[in-house]
Amino acid sequence: MGIRSARLVLVGIGALAFAAACGGKSKGGGGGANAGSNQDLMPKVDPELCDTSGKQVQTFDLNQDGSPDVWKMYAQMEEDGAKLDVLTCKQVDYDHDGQKDYVATFNKQGELVAEQFDFTFDGKFDATEHYDKKNGNIYMVERDLDHNKNADTWEKYDTSGSLESIERDRNGDGKADLWEQYQKGTLVTILYDDDFDRKVDRKESARPLPSPSATPPTSTTAPGEPVDTVEGDAKKGAAPASGPADETPAAPGKEPAKTPAKTPPK
Repeated sequence: MGIRSARLVLVGIGALAFAAACGGKSKGGGGGANAGSNQDLMPKVDPELCDTSGKQVQTFDLNQDGSPDVWKMYAQMEEDGAKLDVLTCKQVDYDHDGQKDYVATFNKQGELVAEQFDFTFDGKFDATEHYDKKNGNIYMVERDLDHNKNADTWEKYDTSGSLESIERDRNGDGKADLWEQYQKGTLVTILYDDDFDRKVDRKESARPLPSPSATPPTSTTAPGEPVDTVEGDAKKGAAPASGPADETPAAPGKEPAKTPAKTPPK
């Protein structure tokens, strides 16, 4: 769960950082953005998968306090004339307060369908991750980033598991008013509904970050080898003046000015 929950941190950071990496603002975006939205496409968790009726239930007491903190539900399936117990639901109470903080649901084939997380241990799930049964990757995620018990972020991932788009509700009315568009996990465009009328008011295109500089220059002097030249009027091979040289700070990109150290009086 730790690896998957790290996705929450990344998305939260992206909400704060994308403005600094964007430019090219423009008015208008053309029409509404709700058709086929992530919010509309978000699947629902099947409550019957965790219903104990007609299922075998196993409980575990990991901290040995006399109360269960892990529950597993198995439904009996028949395949080729054989009866099999298939896991349909797993629940965990991490803080041992009697409430489920993590729930995983599985379909009749035993494939992971969804995971729900309560990161704040307040009895309300803060994130639900939905999995594609064809490839096992996450393809839709619903989050409550401000922990007000209402979803405010809806994510969509492509078949390779790379982030494709994020929709955000900034004013808490339950509807998306900011749309982030990605290509292979890289932010390319942001659409804003500033007056919250379900229509795009402006568009912001991401500006690529500058490429890293070339390999920094290296010195030809071996570590620990003394340098036999000094700046100023000293010639190669001449002994340096006694005492350290005073160095004055210079502006970035400029060579610091150096003044020779004073020679002690004879």
